[in-house]
Amino acid sequence: MIKVAIIGVSGFGNVHYTDLIRYQERGELQIVGAAIINQDEEAEKCSKLKSVACEIFTDYKTMLEKLKDSIDICFIPTGISMHAPMAIAAMQAGANVFVEKPVTATLRELQAIKKAEKETGKFVAVGYQMIYQPSIAKIKNAVLDDRLGKVHTIKFCGISVRDKAYYSRNNWAGCIKNGDSWILDSPFNNAMAHQVNLLCFFAGKTFESSATLKTVQAELFKANPNIENADNAAIEMISDDNKKLLYYVTHNAKENHDPQLIIVGTKGTITWTFTKTFYNIDGRESCSENNDNRDHLMDALLNKVKGRESFICGLEIAGAQTLAMNAAHASSKIIEVPSGYVITQEFGNSTSERLKGISKVMLTAFDEERLYSTSDYPWMKSAKIIDIENDNIEQLLKENTK
Repeated sequence: MIKVAIIGVSGFGNVHYTDLIRYQERGELQIVGAAIINQDEEAEKCSKLKSVACEIFTDYKTMLEKLKDSIDICFIPTGISMHAPMAIAAMQAGANVFVEKPVTATLRELQAIKKAEKETGKFVAVGYQMIYQPSIAKIKNAVLDDRLGKVHTIKFCGISVRDKAYYSRNNWAGCIKNGDSWILDSPFNNAMAHQVNLLCFFAGKTFESSATLKTVQAELFKANPNIENADNAAIEMISDDNKKLLYYVTHNAKENHDPQLIIVGTKGTITWTFTKTFYNIDGRESCSENNDNRDHLMDALLNKVKGRESFICGLEIAGAQTLAMNAAHASSKIIEVPSGYVITQEFGNSTSERLKGISKVMLTAFDEERLYSTSDYPWMKSAKIIDIENDNIEQLLKENTK
């Protein structure tokens, strides 16, 4: 029986908790440990865990020390700043790791996790659940099999409003740092980091690799004056085989739009949305439903633990997103949108900041496959093109986020 531990069951941790309870009830795993710092608030979950003979701890270090070498995989659905120390500690305690996305905030932390993975012989899987969909594998194989011909552009546009309540959900939402710990919380490094990961994944030369990035140029800006980090971005990434990867995102529109990711090749296009995938290849059109059942993810993880051949989103794939986002911050300072362009609007039971014209600006740039310009917004500034091999990304990131 696969023995599992979890660190945190609140927030998105509830999704992980629910997965584990479901699989425990199927008899496919045994939850042996849970580190929960807010046990009074999570009394019902603690009671359920105790009923399945799970030991509850107030501290993850104590749990890992007590259960050292008896955990097969540790689930880590915690804040971004804790991903690296917790993942490393879990591997050193003999456990494989499933950590929420993004894997970490900085390249330095990513390298530390990779080092621990190599030294311990354990694996790290990252919680980009969309990449485990059968539809994603079908798309990647279509690209690798040259059914699209030569792929030259992969682009994503995400217009997803976030309100005041979203930024009050914890003490690090919208932050660059939490104390001395890097967070870099933003739409491109949290809410829609999935799509950065998919852009890079679809541009990878093999099924289990992501793009090797050559350059990154970004335009980062914020309409919400109450947060530190950007809530808008236009990012252009160029791979070593000259694929153009374009990413546009905002949390400050009037209303939500269906996101779309389009892969453009010489023989046609593939368009992915949350619910459907549309194929238009050699003049033939087709459509398939996307299945976002988390059992795909859970089955992949458990098969990997059992030593079976199984695809996971490991560090080589997920690390491309971390590199791209660190390079984006190295490319661009965060521009504060002039107040005259921002409107506070009612949104649901809360309020949100709306950036005038952002939906039209984004969709136009998306169609024209370009970054923004002063013709879109007069306060827009051109950003540095980051040479991945030669620029000091860590130093530039620090300078641009002071």
